Amino acid sequence: MNNLKMKKGRSVITYIMLVILAAYAIALIGVLLWAIMTSFKSLDDFRANPTFLPKVFSWNYGIVYNAYSIQVLFNDELYYVGMLEMYFNSVAYALGGAFFQTMVTCITAYVCARYPFRFSKVLHSIVIVTMIIPVVGNLVSEIQVATALGLTYHIWGTWIMKANFMGLYFLVFYEFSKSLSPSYFEAARIDGANDWHILLRIALPLLRNLILTVMLINFIAYWNDYQIPLIYIPNKPTISYGMYYFSFGRTDNELAGVPMYMAAAILVVVPVIAVFLCFHKKLLGNLTVGGVK
Repeated sequence: MNNLKMKKGRSVITYIMLVILAAYAIALIGVLLWAIMTSFKSLDDFRANPTFLPKVFSWNYGIVYNAYSIQVLFNDELYYVGMLEMYFNSVAYALGGAFFQTMVTCITAYVCARYPFRFSKVLHSIVIVTMIIPVVGNLVSEIQVATALGLTYHIWGTWIMKANFMGLYFLVFYEFSKSLSPSYFEAARIDGANDWHILLRIALPLLRNLILTVMLINFIAYWNDYQIPLIYIPNKPTISYGMYYFSFGRTDNELAGVPMYMAAAILVVVPVIAVFLCFHKKLLGNLTVGGVK
C-alpha cells in the first residue's frame, strides 16, 4: 500500500515537472518564432502589428548585412570590419578558446583524479576556493600582465588566457575520471602501455562525449562574449560586439527599430543553432562507455 502511494506521488511530481518543462520549452520556442517573424517586418508594420505574421514580408537581412560594420582604429590606421570578417573572428576566438580551456581542464582533472599525489589535492582545493571566493578588481592587473606578455591584439593570445583549469568543469571532469573503471587502465598496463598511451588511447576516448559537451557549452559562451574581445583584441571585433554596436552605437534612422535588431540577432544566433543541430545527438547521448575488451 505504501509502495503504491509512493509510486503515485512520484507520478504526480513527474507530470508536474513535465508540464513545467513543456511550458518553458514552448516559451523559448515562441520567443524565437516571434523574433523570426518580426525580422521580416517593416517598422510601420511592426508598430501596427507587433505579435502576428507580417502583412508584407520585408527582406531586412540584406540591409543589416551591408550595414553590420565597425570602424576600427589600429596602428594609426582607420578601417572598417564587416560582418563576414566578424564571423571569422568569432569562430577563431570561440572555437580556439573553447578547445584549449576544455582540453586543459580535462587533462588536469584526469591527472589529479588518476594520480593521487599531494599536489593533486592542492589543485583540487585551489579550484574549490577560487569558486567560493569572489574575485573582483583584478581586470586592471590582468590587462597589464597580458600586455606585458604580448597577448593583446592577437586572437591566439586569448586562447592562452583561456587555457586554465579553474571553474565548475574541473570538478565534472575530476569526478568522471575518478569513476572510470580501473580495468581499462590495468589491461593497458599489462599490454605495456605507458602513461601517455593510456591518456591518449584510453582516457580521452572514454571522455570524448563529455569533452564535446563541455566544448560546445564553452563555444556558445565565447560566441556570445563581447567584453573580453573588446578589451584584448579591439582590432579584431567579433560578431557579438558587432551586435552590441549595431543595437546601441548607431544612430541611422534606417537601422533603428525592433525588426532590424531582430534580423541582426537572427544572423548572430544562426551559427550556434546550426552547430547544436549538427552535434546534439552525440552531445546529448550517453556519457558512459561500457565493456572491457
